[in-house]
Amino acid sequence: MSENRSTFGSRFGAIAAIAGSAVGLGNIWKFPYVAGENGGAAFLLIYIVITLLISLPVLLAEFAIGRHGRGNAFRSFVNITGKKGAGAIGILELLGAIFVLASYCVIAGWSLEYIYQSVAGGFHGMTQAEMDTKFDTFVASGWRPIMWMIIFLFFNAFVLVKGVSKGIERCSKFMIPALFCILVLLAGVNLLQPGFQAGAHFILWPNWSVVTGKTVLAALGQSFFSLSIGMAAMITYGSYIQRQESLTSVGVIVSLATVLMAVLAGLAIFPSVFSYGIEPTKGADLVFKTLPPLFAELPGGYVISILFFILLFFAALTTSLSIMESLVAFFSEELHIKRIWALAIGFAIIIVSSTFCALSQMPDSQILVGGATLFDWTDKFCSAYILPLGGLACVVLFGWFVPHYVIEHELTSSGKTPLWIYKFLVFMMKFICPVVIIILLVNCVLDYFGIDMIQSFMNMFA
Repeated sequence: MSENRSTFGSRFGAIAAIAGSAVGLGNIWKFPYVAGENGGAAFLLIYIVITLLISLPVLLAEFAIGRHGRGNAFRSFVNITGKKGAGAIGILELLGAIFVLASYCVIAGWSLEYIYQSVAGGFHGMTQAEMDTKFDTFVASGWRPIMWMIIFLFFNAFVLVKGVSKGIERCSKFMIPALFCILVLLAGVNLLQPGFQAGAHFILWPNWSVVTGKTVLAALGQSFFSLSIGMAAMITYGSYIQRQESLTSVGVIVSLATVLMAVLAGLAIFPSVFSYGIEPTKGADLVFKTLPPLFAELPGGYVISILFFILLFFAALTTSLSIMESLVAFFSEELHIKRIWALAIGFAIIIVSSTFCALSQMPDSQILVGGATLFDWTDKFCSAYILPLGGLACVVLFGWFVPHYVIEHELTSSGKTPLWIYKFLVFMMKFICPVVIIILLVNCVLDYFGIDMIQSFMNMFA
């Protein structure tokens, strides 16, 4: 184990970087449309419960494995167990990182295109039908999404080449407060919208009649995606957390920040949606097709549109930095090469995979998996299978196979965390988290055959 490993320079820096990984497109782009498709407030409450009771223990297990293992995702599993075979879990999570980034960087590139269009006034006076055509033409062009995706990756390179403290941490200290301020501002603007009451009601008052097994599964996938669980990022960042920091307090703060940002994103988006009669179930295109023409009709809409897509870019960048860092750390430490060359390898892999994802959205594209475009398949496959599997393997290994003294030392931070909290976390890691994740994974597999096990169970008590 390397004690000379880079670390975050301060507690605020660590929290900002980790929160930056958690508060990404998962909160700003994905959460509103997934919540819209799953009933709004009912989904939000299930999401909060899963985040605090299931995802938080898994997150802490990843932190602890990284900090005690003091290595990249592969090496940390090997170090903490003393068995090279355990590194397979790290490889699974690294594959998850590649799958996530493949589609993630394409969407991040869209945010840059929309910043450009907002500044140029390209959305002014457009009808909803014209906006739909504009977005579809942009996505179908092939080369423009790829160009913006590569530019987005260069932003990543500019930060990552500077390292952990001077690059990732310094960047996060600026962008996370900026993210929060922009979200609060946008939510505040929506207070004046005629649809604010309807939008707030949709995201804050639950309608349990719309809840199905798919709702619970979507909440788990959203929670894991938002917290960057199962994709090697939190293990890598855990290895950068200083020994004296309380992992439990950092994990709780990050989880609560993620939930807060999701609520603010809902309040920043749904009032405008209801004000102009748009269905909240619009889907993945909600942010890019529906909002720009709405912004154009708002007082100060030109500035609001620019701010919103800058927000989307910041959110994408803070998360992509953590996922890319997991690949950079792996290649540099396992191949024993300089950071700059590890960065080049990681970027080459993501550029190729993201290019195929972008091309799969072109008309008549043959880049399909199971009838879906590669872009859609990577997003759904990761959320439904890879991230939960990675999280499951991580929490089972940490809860059952890591020596007891290691678990206690990491989760209590040498006695700083109350013993009852430690015992509760261990109980959740050993017995509850694995069972819940397995049930949801089985339900996901059965759903492929048209069987909703969770919904059938719920109907028994209806």
